[in-house]
Amino acid sequence: MSSDYIINIENLSKDFYQYRSPFHNVSSLLKRTPGEGTAKFTAVNNVTFGVRKGERVGIVGANGAGKSTILQMIAGTLQPTRGSIEVRGKVAALLELGAGFNPEFTGIENIYLYASLLGINKQTTESRIDAIRDFAEIGDFIYRPVKTYSSGMFVRLAFSVAINVSPDILIVDEALSVGDYLFQTKCHRAFEQFQEEGGTVLFVSHDLTAVRNTCDRAILIDKGCVLLDDKPDIVVNSYQELMKTKEIQWLKSQVALRSEYRFGLGGGKIEDVMFSTASNQNVTEAQVGESLTISITLDLESDFENPVFTLTLRNTSGIDVWGFNSKNLGISIKPGAGKRKITFNVPNNLGLGSYTVNAGLIDMLSDGQFSEHDHRWGMKLFSIIGTSKTIGFINMEPILIKQEDSF
Repeated sequence: MSSDYIINIENLSKDFYQYRSPFHNVSSLLKRTPGEGTAKFTAVNNVTFGVRKGERVGIVGANGAGKSTILQMIAGTLQPTRGSIEVRGKVAALLELGAGFNPEFTGIENIYLYASLLGINKQTTESRIDAIRDFAEIGDFIYRPVKTYSSGMFVRLAFSVAINVSPDILIVDEALSVGDYLFQTKCHRAFEQFQEEGGTVLFVSHDLTAVRNTCDRAILIDKGCVLLDDKPDIVVNSYQELMKTKEIQWLKSQVALRSEYRFGLGGGKIEDVMFSTASNQNVTEAQVGESLTISITLDLESDFENPVFTLTLRNTSGIDVWGFNSKNLGISIKPGAGKRKITFNVPNNLGLGSYTVNAGLIDMLSDGQFSEHDHRWGMKLFSIIGTSKTIGFINMEPILIKQEDSF
């Protein structure tokens, strides 16, 4: 292992087995081989990466991707099935709430217990009690059993012990997410000081902003494999695109289960809203930035004075990211009864994701009132796919005008 690397992982894999019964579990342990009919699940599959001394590396991925399993093997609480792990230095790990603590012991007693598990002797721990207590900021609760602590108080104490026992490597598995904003900020400042002193940080987090802003590198894990190991911005953007793609696939699988909510007075209806691209008619998805043509077909079953339609696209968070009504756009629809079809082009600035299509048909009456004839909420699903160079609800790619080296 190069002297630059404090953690080196090569071809790391971890298999778990699901047994048909406790008897088969005991039998497999005695035989030291999985029994017949045992189901195998590979949580980590042939993972290779290294971490340099002094780096802060964030690991991102969906729940169940294998992130925590990798950290547990690095910390030594799990043994790999295949592959190798080399760690140079003392490791302090916050893998899950409760790990290394006895709920019946007081905070002070658990400080000694947890420090001893990290290989710190009693005399050294005593010299750091004040620093641990000051960082945790839980007051007199430090003299009470930790079973009386909130999750936030618990992680304050656990992190305070881990950061104050002078490890070479600090591993944190999503534990900071239960802390409040001020404590999280305090922890990231502690990370910075820890790194300045030569410490190495490896942490799993769903806080993509923290990964983007505080890490030197990031690693994307999916289905037990390393998909990407690169700069935080690149990895976070790729992870968000991956999640959007999975979200779109899931939503498509749910189309048959979706129920449209429709209401109105009747006397007129929205027959269809059709999306088309330059190459295809009546599509349910389009590439990022691909121009769209939208056609709305109305059936005015009664005499309308001033028909107006509305259209909105709503994302999966329930936010209307784009919409309009024909009156505000100055589109005049022929009054009276009969069918109408309105077609228009739309510059596609939508971000990656899936959108439900909501449409409405109303009649603006001469006395200033209006009649709501038909509303269709969630009438269909439309998706934007591909690769986006930006993030967020709207795809607005900046165009470089000039670049100045000195001004």
